[in-house]
Amino acid sequence: MNRFSALGLIFLISSLFGCTQAAQDVHETRFLLGTLVEFTIHTKDEKTALKAISKAAQVMQQVEDTFTTYGDVDNTVKQFNQADVAQAVRLAPEVDKLLLQSISVHQQSHAAFDPTLGVLNKLWGFSGEHLSKKPPTGAQIQQALAQSGVQNIQKTEQGWVKKVQGLALDFGAIAKGYAIDQGIQVFKQYGFTQAIINAGGDMRILGQHGDKPWRIAIRHPRQSQALGWVQVEHDTSIVTSGDYERFYIYQGQRYHHILNPDTGKPAKRSQSVTVIAPTATLADAWSTALFVLGSEQGLKVLKKQKGLSVLWVNADASLSQTHDFQMRDLAHKTE
Repeated sequence: MNRFSALGLIFLISSLFGCTQAAQDVHETRFLLGTLVEFTIHTKDEKTALKAISKAAQVMQQVEDTFTTYGDVDNTVKQFNQADVAQAVRLAPEVDKLLLQSISVHQQSHAAFDPTLGVLNKLWGFSGEHLSKKPPTGAQIQQALAQSGVQNIQKTEQGWVKKVQGLALDFGAIAKGYAIDQGIQVFKQYGFTQAIINAGGDMRILGQHGDKPWRIAIRHPRQSQALGWVQVEHDTSIVTSGDYERFYIYQGQRYHHILNPDTGKPAKRSQSVTVIAPTATLADAWSTALFVLGSEQGLKVLKKQKGLSVLWVNADASLSQTHDFQMRDLAHKTE
């Protein structure tokens, strides 16, 4: 199934979940957030659904413009990144809110999640137009780490300030989830209760698909077929972070885009991590943090967290999961 090569998570709509005569899937695909975003609303009202999808895409584009560190669009993230030490920058309300949430995940995850890795991320070059083919030197990595760290930013009455020159914010591990949440909020405002937004495998789901739960396949990080699938319904999110999304092989070793804030190098304890959470914002951030932590440390951290169901494909390809993560084999039949 070729689609498994493109998406970490794919929702499977088959004859098992056929539409009723009264309702249908209204579906559109847009390129946003650096990926293909699929909007699906299950409804009788196609005209209003198309309006909701158009508005959701517009809102998600606005989120991208607010948080991006690339391109020509100006925003307060870029203004902060370009500011000097102790120069206060008043971040946009959305940015301020998401930075505070990022810092909260940083603290709860024992620093496995870090929104201040802008210099390090650009050094590795996984987010640019041209993928790097050779890792940076140890000296370059250490210099980039010296220009990062949540302890080196501070919120004051005048705005946010940095304590080291060159430090740069990067919301790449949480902003996509936040954008999905904002898109779903638009669907709710239009009154839709059965829908899904899939941004390159990061999803938030509303209700059911017709009269049955949505069926979500989970990609195998090394094989073409899926690992299995889960049933989701009501209002929930599911996000996978994997070392197969952006990577290259250099001298026989895989280098990927999920960086360990402690070492400054690609994290080594996981091949992929799938998180089910109440919001895509949380699922996005925690999938990154738990990828870095690995299952042994991650399961300990999760004892203090509520509402997160997690599946790891460990570095050795074995599986670990929380007790409430229920994955079924692809051959399993539903009633």
